Amino acid sequence: MNSKGKYIRSNTKYFVVFFLISSMLSPIFGRYSNHMKNFSNIILGILVLAVIGLYILHFKNDKEVQAMPATTGENSVSITTPVPSGSVVFINSDSLLDNYVYFKNKKLEFESRQNRIKSELESENNKLQRDVESYQRRAPGMTEIQRQIEEEQLMMRQQKLMQRKDELLDKLDDEQAKSSEELYNRLAQFLKEYNVGKNYQFIFGFQKGGGILFANDSLDITGPVLKGLNEEFLKSKR
Repeated sequence: MNSKGKYIRSNTKYFVVFFLISSMLSPIFGRYSNHMKNFSNIILGILVLAVIGLYILHFKNDKEVQAMPATTGENSVSITTPVPSGSVVFINSDSLLDNYVYFKNKKLEFESRQNRIKSELESENNKLQRDVESYQRRAPGMTEIQRQIEEEQLMMRQQKLMQRKDELLDKLDDEQAKSSEELYNRLAQFLKEYNVGKNYQFIFGFQKGGGILFANDSLDITGPVLKGLNEEFLKSKR
């Protein structure tokens, strides 16, 4: 194959390669979105808090718990009248996420890190694309050996950029997992202490589109729980 034919093949190869590079940043937003969903799922999971002794007592008493057809206001936080001891209660997890200072701080922190990752990768990607365009303009006047050397260098930079992207996102995943565990521990410990003396048999997480379709507003303990969580968090920051 003559020199011109080799150049055309090389040029086509880099068009495909860098089309892939330019689209590689899109997973950042998808993975970050999953981070936020994971936080929400953690809250839904641990709010189904069963106190084992009371759970057994509940069935010994052979009492039925009737579902009450009323809904809570979306993302609202209200301080309701005290709920009778031993009741089945719920927390509006959407409101909790929107108003829990610890979670709001973590959300801002992850958004900031996501933006830094995106900025770094975009900057390196743009530099690489400019160098590819420069190479494509100069390639017709280069020897085959010169083209081969520069193509290998560009390919290595492209591979390193892909590796860097994976490293940054994997690190973000690890940090999110640690934050998720801390969130779990905070909520679980607080609810355990909060339930002392109240003897709630279950504390459910209510979320729009979740498994609970109706909840009586009189059983909503979102307000006092959120107040206690924020006070505890702010106290720990002093």
